[in-house]
Amino acid sequence: MSDELFAAAREMLRTTTYGFLTTVADGRVHTRLVQHAGVDADDTIWIGTSPKSRKAADIAASPEVTYAVEDRPGIAYACVYATATIVDDPEERKARWVNGFELFFPGGPEGDDFVLLRLRPTAVEVMDFTREIHPDPFGLVPARAERAR
Repeated sequence: MSDELFAAAREMLRTTTYGFLTTVADGRVHTRLVQHAGVDADDTIWIGTSPKSRKAADIAASPEVTYAVEDRPGIAYACVYATATIVDDPEERKARWVNGFELFFPGGPEGDDFVLLRLRPTAVEVMDFTREIHPDPFGLVPARAERAR
């Protein structure tokens, strides 16, 4: 079941563009809508941001995050619990650049105002009525799987 849940979450992430990233800093929860820049085969999620952003500061202080996406037509969602790190490697930034990011980062992938967040999942929660992933009682709790550490 664990592999199935991570695969379902990966597919939802790959077929959606935006999700909600939640961080915690100084006892406050911060959630914002972001566009992810890719999802790797090992379920690593990449998000572009400014190194001066609140999300970068939050992650520097406390790297545990959640990232949630919705598949509305499929009546489904995935919530990924992850450990985030800030990646400032120029080659990785170029490789992960998404057309359209220039609106937010005019200097492009090599500019001073663009870094990546790498989210490495530790657990997922999935509710997906299309795939019949909805534990009893019917749809009241999500299926959950944790990664072996």
